[in-house]
Amino acid sequence: MTLRASFQPLRPDLDNFLFAAVGTELNGVPLSMVSALTRLGLDPWNEAGRLASLSKREAVEQLARLIAELPDARRPLAEARKLAGALVEELPKDGTAGPSPSKSKQIPRLSRWPAMPRQSQFFIFCIVVAVAALVSIILHRGFPFGGTS
Repeated sequence: MTLRASFQPLRPDLDNFLFAAVGTELNGVPLSMVSALTRLGLDPWNEAGRLASLSKREAVEQLARLIAELPDARRPLAEARKLAGALVEELPKDGTAGPSPSKSKQIPRLSRWPAMPRQSQFFIFCIVVAVAALVSIILHRGFPFGGTS
């Protein structure tokens, strides 16, 4: 049974590259290339296809620069080059990364919101809960300073 077009992989020839581990998250979970490219604001399939069309040397150099830019995983460029060399080996060998996905299969890119630190997220959550509790108290006439009506 074949998959419907909406469930078919975008570029199966790039899967080995895109799902290869680039590093490890702070919580110990492996970071895949697809996640790394997404964090950099790039479309993983387009970027992998672009890298596959380059010479091996140029692909390693450009991928190393991207790896070195990853937030929360800063690496020296020499270490990033070594990792990029291994990752580029996972790209299709013939330089043609297969047919590019049709316009109907492309997923629209969402605007990228900047990540907030966890402390700020917690603070905003506390404010929202406090405001919701205050509104609930006022609406249910349970506000202690209002007296009885």
